[in-house]
Amino acid sequence: MTALKICSVIILAVVLLNVQETNGALSSRTWRKIYKANRNGPYLGLVIPNLFEMNPLLQSPSFTSSNLTLDFDGRRFRFGTIGEKKVILAMTGLGVINAGITTQLLLSLFKIEGVVHCGIAGNANPSLNLGDVTIPQYWSHTGLWSWRRYGQGPKDELPLESDGDYPKKIAYLKFANYTVNATHVASYDNLLNNIWFEAEEVYPIDGTPEERQHY
Repeated sequence: MTALKICSVIILAVVLLNVQETNGALSSRTWRKIYKANRNGPYLGLVIPNLFEMNPLLQSPSFTSSNLTLDFDGRRFRFGTIGEKKVILAMTGLGVINAGITTQLLLSLFKIEGVVHCGIAGNANPSLNLGDVTIPQYWSHTGLWSWRRYGQGPKDELPLESDGDYPKKIAYLKFANYTVNATHVASYDNLLNNIWFEAEEVYPIDGTPEERQHY
């Protein structure tokens, strides 16, 4: 019986230590900030891929900053209002995986009533116009790549290349190189043109907020 009690105490101590380590991911100071922020909620979460797309919103007269920011896991959460709506702005980084991670942090830490993804998007549906809101039925992550307009070649600068995106170091694919049954033509091309692949963006949890790395 004594041995059983000792084992029970040891197991309880291990459980308590594990709980303490889990909570240690957030400092007590950060928890206080989160608690204080949530008292003013709920918020609408706005997730935005990069600064190129976030800056117009930050500079918009419709957005009023509350001067409260919270840094966690390589992300920075900015609090404010748009009109009379309380919002939290978060830069996700490029890609579905980064968007998912940032959205999960929003939902786990803060009192959120809805999430809106804001940013530039392309589509192949002529019935969709600028400003339309879309709700996809399926998601897929096919990597980060820039699809070039027909007529543009490998020497043409890519969008955002000057900001460090798409530095042309990974892979280049020209669709015409994979044409089949073209043995009786002198030359051939493909209207799909070409694409450049890019390394995945990562925001280290112990790094400077919103400072990305590529892998």
